Amino acid sequence: MSPTKLSSITARRHRARPAGHWTQLQRLHPVRLVMLAALPVAVLAGSPQRVILSALIAAAYVFAAVVTLRRELVDRVLIAYVAVVAIWMLASWLRARYALHLQPEQLAYATSKTAYFVLIVLPMAAAVAVMVDRPEAIWPAAVAQVAVGAVVALITVVSLGDHFLGADRYSWQGNLIALGTVLAIQPWPIHRIRASAILGVVGVVGIMLAGSRQALAAAAVGLVLSALYWGASRYLGGVGTVWSRLRSAVTGGYVILPLALLVLTAGYLAVTYAGYAGVHLWGGASTSSSCHCVTDRLVSLETNAGDRDKLLAHGMQLFLSNPILGGGLGSFAGAVPDSLHPGHFYQYPHNVPLEIASETGIVGALLILFPLLLGWAALFWRGVKLASAPIASTLMLLAIFFTVANVSGDIPSERGLWIFGIVAFKLGVDYIWSRHRSRNMARAA
Repeated sequence: MSPTKLSSITARRHRARPAGHWTQLQRLHPVRLVMLAALPVAVLAGSPQRVILSALIAAAYVFAAVVTLRRELVDRVLIAYVAVVAIWMLASWLRARYALHLQPEQLAYATSKTAYFVLIVLPMAAAVAVMVDRPEAIWPAAVAQVAVGAVVALITVVSLGDHFLGADRYSWQGNLIALGTVLAIQPWPIHRIRASAILGVVGVVGIMLAGSRQALAAAAVGLVLSALYWGASRYLGGVGTVWSRLRSAVTGGYVILPLALLVLTAGYLAVTYAGYAGVHLWGGASTSSSCHCVTDRLVSLETNAGDRDKLLAHGMQLFLSNPILGGGLGSFAGAVPDSLHPGHFYQYPHNVPLEIASETGIVGALLILFPLLLGWAALFWRGVKLASAPIASTLMLLAIFFTVANVSGDIPSERGLWIFGIVAFKLGVDYIWSRHRSRNMARAA
């Protein structure tokens, strides 16, 4: 092996060591440190049902971003993207208000949705992204999220699934555990894989007992993404034949750990489902019993899909009826009855990408979603090549919130998706720009 190749691999492994990030972390402004550490609580506290509190939180983050602004070029791209999204949402609202024949209830929802998203969610997301000027800067939020997730998971396990956050907040209870779990099994901010394994096991059991299907789906996506990320990174960083690199990829500790947690999750579901079905795994039969866990809610889908099939079908129908510009903001509201609450109707399809496509069309999807996906892909590739644990943690946060946004919530309520999605977008754009600048410098030389 050449000295150049050896030195590049050594440098790559050095970048993957968590201790190597402390020097860069010291450059983090104290105001940013405090605000980013409070981010998990801020995301949880804000809600379209608490407009004043949400506005105060967003204003605090905007103020923090302004007083610590460093005027970097990538921030101009970030602000431009946020401005385009805001302008498009306002234009879509004007179209719904004056050009379409929507019901008063639909217009009222469209107005509240647009106002909350444009005036609160987007400014806060942009402010957080401005403060995260490099992947390592997400450290305060990652540490706080792991701590919150671990505490919620431990309480959930000890209380055997008690919904201590409130009967209507069990989904958030599971989501907090999922967030903390997928972050805990990364080599950053947790430095020891044994500690990561313990937190991972507690987290999986906590998710099972919390009873949230969306948290289960989000955790599964996060675990798969984590295994793919570190497996691909080890493969690209390996030497020798393709077979030896593949073997190295699948034997890494941070590849095996998420896969082992997936097996644990599947085993838990299998055992509890067997108990629900009245099957004794060691022979014979027994009476059916409830596990008081997420398996019960999965079994309920066999008889009732929770109207999700109707929501998806109507969302697709609305998109196909006007694929270019969509049916207009608020047009989904009032079309699908809530089977669990007679007399009530759904306001949104519980799928943010479908909501964007059905109400703002292909144009809206291209303006809002396509730049995000491009930035996320660039960031993923950068992280895999560098074996970057901070980038992995950022992508794990995004994976959880993106999965949740595909099974629940609407455009303004999915604050985590927009905050961490725009953060990842900025970091991805920064990578694309740095590569372009390096190529230009090489040509000039």
